[in-house]
Amino acid sequence: MATADSSPDDTPPVDDAREELQAAVPQAAATLRDLLDAEDERIQIRAAEAILDRAGVTKAKKTSTKTAASEVGGESNELEDLF
Repeated sequence: MATADSSPDDTPPVDDAREELQAAVPQAAATLRDLLDAEDERIQIRAAEAILDRAGVTKAKKTSTKTAASEVGGESNELEDLF
C-alpha cells in the first residue's frame, strides 16, 4: 500500500482503496443474496431493493394520463386540459 513517503511511481492511496473495495464486491453481493432468506421480512425487502437498485431496476413513477399521453404523442382529453 502506498504511503505519504512513497515515490511518485507507486499507486496513489485512493487507487489502493478502490482496489480493496472492488475485491470485496463479490462478498458484499453474496451477503445481499443471503439476506433474501432472512427471517425478518423487512430485511428481505431491503436486500431485494438493494439488489434491484444496483441491477438498474428502478421503482415505477406515477404518471398522470395527461402526461403519459403527451409523452407518447397521444391526444389529451379536453376536460383534463382544464385542470
